[in-house]
Amino acid sequence: MKRFYVPALILFMLISVLPLSAHAGLAYRGSGLVYDDDLNVTWLLNANYPAGTMTWSEAADWAENLVFGGYDDWRLPLSDTCTGKGCTESEMGHLYYLEGISAASPGIFTDVRPSLYWSSTEYDAARAWRFNFKYGTQSTGKKTQRRYVWAVRDGDVALPVVPEPAGAALFIAGGAALAVRRLRKKKVLR
Repeated sequence: MKRFYVPALILFMLISVLPLSAHAGLAYRGSGLVYDDDLNVTWLLNANYPAGTMTWSEAADWAENLVFGGYDDWRLPLSDTCTGKGCTESEMGHLYYLEGISAASPGIFTDVRPSLYWSSTEYDAARAWRFNFKYGTQSTGKKTQRRYVWAVRDGDVALPVVPEPAGAALFIAGGAALAVRRLRKKKVLR
């Protein structure tokens, strides 16, 4: 019975000290790209690239023609039709409310402006949806107004190859248990 307790105790201690998951909502993928595994989209790290504002038409054209990080399928973020605060179904609302990204607290991102950003979602021929990263509000605005832009694309750009901590702990514990067992067998044979 003692043979079981020592390896089990070692295994329990290793697993309880190490985190069981490498899950994170936002992950930096290098080359100025951030992956959001909740939405399965990749954002530009710099929320003000290129620097400055654009009309909605200029912004839509810019995103459609953007080539960044070797990808040419960029777009403006999608929006829902929620108005005001608490709009978590839009991609920018998700960043603000569920990931905690704002101008005052940009998290992993750089240069998040305390102002309005265009979405790709049109309200009508003259207006489109926009999101404010200072106040967390969503509304419509005239497409002729100049607003910031933040490019996003569907999917992940690269899957990192990182061993899971729990798997590594199990591997180490198994090796330790086998080593202890082998040492005990050698003592019995002598």
